[in-house]
Amino acid sequence: MTQKLLWAHEFTTFPYKLFWWQSPDGSRILSYFPHDYAGNIEAPSLAKDLSEWAPSIYGTSFKGTPEMMHLYGVGDHGGGPTRTMLDNAVHLMSPNVVFPRLEFSTATAFFNDLDKELPSMNVPVWNDELYFQYHRGVFTTQADTKQRIRLTEEKLLDAEKLASLAMLYGRKYPQDELERAWKRLLFDDFHDIFPGSGIAVNYLDAKRNLDDVQRVAADITRESLQELAARIDSQGEGTPLLVFNTLSWPRTELIEAEVQLPGPAQNIAVSDSNGKPADGQLLSVDSATHQARFLLLANPPSLGYATYFVRATTLPGSPHTAVKATDNELENDFVRLKIDAKSGCITSLFDKRSGTETLAPSETDTGGPRTFACGNLLQAFHDKPKQWDAWNIDATFEEQHWDLATADSVELLERGPLRAIIRVKKHFQNSTFVQDITMYAGVPRIDVKMQADWHEKHVLLKVAFPLSAHSTKATYEIPFGSIERPTTRNTPAERAEFEVPALHWADISDAANGFSLLNDSKYGYDGKGNVLRLSLLRSPEWPDPHADEGHHEFTYSLYPHSSGWKNAQTVRRGYELNYKLITMQLDQHQGSLPAQYSFLKVEPDNVVVTALKKAEDDNALIVRYFDWAGAKAEVKLAFPGIKKAADSDLMERQIGILAGPSGTVVVPTLPYEIKTVKLETAPSEAK
Repeated sequence: MTQKLLWAHEFTTFPYKLFWWQSPDGSRILSYFPHDYAGNIEAPSLAKDLSEWAPSIYGTSFKGTPEMMHLYGVGDHGGGPTRTMLDNAVHLMSPNVVFPRLEFSTATAFFNDLDKELPSMNVPVWNDELYFQYHRGVFTTQADTKQRIRLTEEKLLDAEKLASLAMLYGRKYPQDELERAWKRLLFDDFHDIFPGSGIAVNYLDAKRNLDDVQRVAADITRESLQELAARIDSQGEGTPLLVFNTLSWPRTELIEAEVQLPGPAQNIAVSDSNGKPADGQLLSVDSATHQARFLLLANPPSLGYATYFVRATTLPGSPHTAVKATDNELENDFVRLKIDAKSGCITSLFDKRSGTETLAPSETDTGGPRTFACGNLLQAFHDKPKQWDAWNIDATFEEQHWDLATADSVELLERGPLRAIIRVKKHFQNSTFVQDITMYAGVPRIDVKMQADWHEKHVLLKVAFPLSAHSTKATYEIPFGSIERPTTRNTPAERAEFEVPALHWADISDAANGFSLLNDSKYGYDGKGNVLRLSLLRSPEWPDPHADEGHHEFTYSLYPHSSGWKNAQTVRRGYELNYKLITMQLDQHQGSLPAQYSFLKVEPDNVVVTALKKAEDDNALIVRYFDWAGAKAEVKLAFPGIKKAADSDLMERQIGILAGPSGTVVVPTLPYEIKTVKLETAPSEAK
């Protein structure tokens, strides 16, 4: 039950009050919309609502007495029911009142009455999202808080996974600490903090709270890793470095890492646990402490770790793969990218695997130049909504806008061999922007690490990518799935969705090629024609007169690919951008765990493990995953020491027993299904 979607409807009115809301996996929940956001008790309006909406609830052939649930009270900002409301209610409860009759009751009683009538009712099904046609600015306002919440979520999930693994080797699971941390995070998910629609002091409090929760997560992560690291055989030639991957598939990532070497070094050589050379690039060495900072192309296994050994050398490095760089061009094994020195735009993003050009001139009036491809284009829009400054972006926001198509400077900042960066600087009015366009050896993703010194009022900042792919739909990540939304503006419903929410990514693809735009802390997107845009910053003045002013650092990423986003595994690329590999320097010692190990292996590759945690009520482990591809599968989970496995619901209540080969559980999984598996494991022999 929710009220607000019938409170504001700029383009279309939602057609139902009672309906089955169906999810991508086919499950459905009975849903009811009261008529208004804050309800008075007045006989004429209640009679009108009941007579107008009862047929949509019960059908036109219903012979009984229709009921409608009405939520009354001042509601937002204010104190519940008034004396006038209660007096009117008492009057409408009188025996001589014919229509509408009123009685005080509960939501449970209303739905129980509906249950009795459901067999004879033709309740419609809504197989789509419930898109609110109003507060679209909340996807972007107060960017710093949104970024902190995203990072805190990730750090807590990582901490849970590592604490669960450490528990297998004897460490006490920090259940109380994690529960308190999650509750503190959830406090800042409140609907005027996370959306950015609160007063200024909210965000000072949120910063302190979230930073403290991140410290708790970091402590749990460090202590859990130390518990595991003490059992790893870390003997080898050089200083051992542990690289841990908390995601449920093997990864290839270029990371920055540090180790303290035993002596000075002109250069470094890196090898894996089998003694084979690994790709590394020295960045700096502190002459006093011998602390070396370097790049490493790491390949840790699924939910597990790899150990690398770093030693000093005088020989130059010879990586297996490298980035080529000139003043305006970057190239690796996957992509070739060109930047125009005058505009700072990416004018070519060529996918070498498919042989296709990703970018094209804009085909919309507000998506950038029509005469040449201008990707990574910053756009500023006059953003002064008629109402609700921090909450809203008006449909007319594109009427006055500026393309930032002149660069202050374009320079090659790094030239490889493992990483190359071209830095683009721009400005707009009182604000300056630095975009570090970063390409890595061995990685198909291009990161744009952006700094913004933001000092605007009523301006919306977006970044635009005009694409060669053509589709009437763009795809966006939502919790535990994805959704298609229109790129056309032909109907009122399509025009309503001019700004939409997403999690890690959005994508436009056709049969020939596609492009995914990833982010590490943003939530507002729009796809219009052949242009895909990400909202970066806003600057409302109410209720916080200085919302978003100041310095910001964030990353968005470009992922060109062939065919569709499913084949390209865009879901994985989004998680990889957000969940960083974790590193720790080790001492050399013997151990019962090998130098490289995967704690959890998952097949097939269309599932993502989102949680590994201790069960709430016993010492079993909970593995939660979902299917993102819409493919029915027999999912195989391989985990050490499995004694018993149970299919469970989200509340961790057992549904059925699961079986599989030794050390493996096979879980029948429906398309788009969220699954919770409860594992009982034997004590580890590696203690």
